[in-house]
Amino acid sequence: MTTGCLERVFGSISPSYQSVFKRSNKMSRIFFGKFDSKKPQQIQEKYYAAGAEGNSWYGGIRAGDYVFVVTNSNVISLWKVREYGNKANPTNPNDPRVVLFDEVISFPQPIPVSQFIKSPYFHVDINLLNKINKSTLGYGFFPIETTSLFPFEQWDKLSFAAERHFYIVLSTQDIPLKEHDVLIVINNLEEARIIEFLEWKDGRSQPYSALRKLYEDRNPENERYTLHELLEFAEEEAPNKRNYLRTVLVELEQRGYFAVNNPIRLYDNVLVGRRKTPKSNAEKEAKLNVSLGGNSAREGEEPEMPELYEHYETFADLLDFNPNLILYGPPGTGKTFAVKHIIEAFEYKFHKRYVSFSQVEKDERVRFITFHQSYSYEEFIEGIRPQIDGDEKQNTDSGDIRYKVESGVLKQIVEAASAQIIKAESQQFGIKGAEFIRSNSRVWKVSLGPRNDDQIYKQCKQEGYIAVNWLDGHDLSNKSYEDIYSMLKAERGEEGQNPTMDANTLETFISQMNKGDIVFIYDGPWTIRDIGVITGDYIYLRNRSYPHARKVTWLKEFEEPADISDINGGIRLTLKTIYELPRIQMSDVHKLLGASNEPGTITKKQSVKQEPYYLIIDEINRGNISKIFGELMTLIEKDKRQTVSVILPYSKKPFTLPRNLYIIGTMNTSDRSIAMLDTALRRRFAFIEVEPDYSVFDKNTTKVGAVELSKLLRSINEKIADKLDRDHRIGHAYLMDVLTIDDLFKSWYYKILPLIAEYFYNDVTAMQSVVGSKFIDKTGSIRFLSTLPSGAEKVSEFEQALIAIYKGMEL
Repeated sequence: MTTGCLERVFGSISPSYQSVFKRSNKMSRIFFGKFDSKKPQQIQEKYYAAGAEGNSWYGGIRAGDYVFVVTNSNVISLWKVREYGNKANPTNPNDPRVVLFDEVISFPQPIPVSQFIKSPYFHVDINLLNKINKSTLGYGFFPIETTSLFPFEQWDKLSFAAERHFYIVLSTQDIPLKEHDVLIVINNLEEARIIEFLEWKDGRSQPYSALRKLYEDRNPENERYTLHELLEFAEEEAPNKRNYLRTVLVELEQRGYFAVNNPIRLYDNVLVGRRKTPKSNAEKEAKLNVSLGGNSAREGEEPEMPELYEHYETFADLLDFNPNLILYGPPGTGKTFAVKHIIEAFEYKFHKRYVSFSQVEKDERVRFITFHQSYSYEEFIEGIRPQIDGDEKQNTDSGDIRYKVESGVLKQIVEAASAQIIKAESQQFGIKGAEFIRSNSRVWKVSLGPRNDDQIYKQCKQEGYIAVNWLDGHDLSNKSYEDIYSMLKAERGEEGQNPTMDANTLETFISQMNKGDIVFIYDGPWTIRDIGVITGDYIYLRNRSYPHARKVTWLKEFEEPADISDINGGIRLTLKTIYELPRIQMSDVHKLLGASNEPGTITKKQSVKQEPYYLIIDEINRGNISKIFGELMTLIEKDKRQTVSVILPYSKKPFTLPRNLYIIGTMNTSDRSIAMLDTALRRRFAFIEVEPDYSVFDKNTTKVGAVELSKLLRSINEKIADKLDRDHRIGHAYLMDVLTIDDLFKSWYYKILPLIAEYFYNDVTAMQSVVGSKFIDKTGSIRFLSTLPSGAEKVSEFEQALIAIYKGMEL
């Protein structure tokens, strides 16, 4: 790969990078190499398989270059590029071309990338660090810019014990600075604008151009927002960013500086400014063009993909294999967080471009519910609800009580998914107009022409209209019901037919029917002749006997009239010209459209890719599964989707599940064991265990004060598993938002300790064995320790007690 190519991938290359490339023929270069943990053979046998030399995945590495091997966001070894060659490759048996390496150093303990990059060996490139930690489609190797301190080819001197620190500061006073520490300077608390980037070197602060250049490259001059402006943007858009910025501002006010635990979070929350979602179609098209390999307005911008795609890709594959998943694990392991990222990964595989979870929500393709002990079948599938017929205009509730079958959450999303299938399959057969169909499209019965006279019917079918008569000499655009009633009254005279029904019909035709609504063309009391979708607003066709018309696209013409008595609840069709069929839903329409394989009609072709819809069920194990799911237990299996139907007990209608609906549940194992789940449910769902993930602290906040979060949580969980069971461990989410000692204090005392007290209720000895007697006295009461620095090491009593938990000291 040429220097120009790398510039297009990574943006402009700094002068020091350019000097590396200029002297590349004389000396080796240093790279990060991202290796997939799901391909352990490549790590074990020291090769990387991406086809022929020159593939972008190789990042331009060549023989003699050195590569720090990264997997799961940890550096595990240093390799040297031996050569490009051939090797049997199980990942791609048809292409044996690989790059081969020799090992130089294997680190006994993996080094988190966030810690590794803070070494003074490297010039700060947080953008590079961001790429290494996140998914980067098409690129596996990234060049590193080293400083003069890097012991090139003196590998016995290589040590990563020393690390630089990052601070957001108001001034450099009263900050324990060390050589090569980096400072982002804020002008004042009132405005909170970034004004300078400094490096502490030779006992004084000096301008640090590398970080300033990154900031200026990522933020045009008119978009270099203050911290207050970024916080305002984040209030609704990004809760994690909001929490981070709030903490920064509080620390600046109280201490005058904020100690950055992880440069990636600094990059994401402060240095890259405001992330924007394209709003216009042109912007969306531009993003799509980039994602599909086209040119973008910003040359060299890599395609967007989900942030954690590499981690959740396997889960997305599993969702494709089985449309029913359950994520289970202890509290705080991020099960709901994982669901969102699984959906993003699945969307990426489906669309071949990045679609955020928030966009799926905006598209109304996901529903989120929580099961509980009182949750019922009627809320989930369908139930009867009493309604009182009253006069809404008079604000009265008197009248007769009637009962209506209402759809539950599942049926509602089934209707939305079914509407999307109709659109997708219509487009496959070139039927235009189906794009107007909505999940809440209404279904209307329409008569075309008088009985025993097909002239109007044939004309409407040929020209693509539905039409009605009455007031054939008047354009009724923008006419209200009262206007139409008065016109009919005047035309018929005092002795004429009551105009109420006809006025209702005309007003419905003009105002209530909408584009995307479905029309069933009447044939007889139980049957229909055609199905169409309304694609146009009301128009007046002058000099016609049926002048009031709406444009329609015909979806299906039946050779033999179709009986709809079952899906209409056994209700006869009347002779009234137009009225709604409220019992018929989009899933019923889809079933009718798929009832024939005639050319030009919609068929059940497996090749059609239908937009996915998702039902997320939180705490799925807390509900009475057999009672809630009922007969749905049969339908959720993959091979029964759209092939098997059951009769629902309330509506007495056939019901099936569409193939494009995916059901994802979560369950807390400390609340109820997975072994207690309904056997039928267990057989139909794929299960994914979500365990406490200690590596997230390597990617986010490794230490808070003197406390190493990963070691603290791991130690607590090992003791809980030993004393109780593994289902009651504590998840990493309890410490994910911890940025300061004050945050840690609140999370420890008001989240973690109460949970442990609940686990070991009245067993003081067990509680003390987990967290120590410093926090729990002999009566079981919680002791609150001081967070004020003390002693020569300036470590608080609170921090010392936490450190003692994982260092095995006397508790």
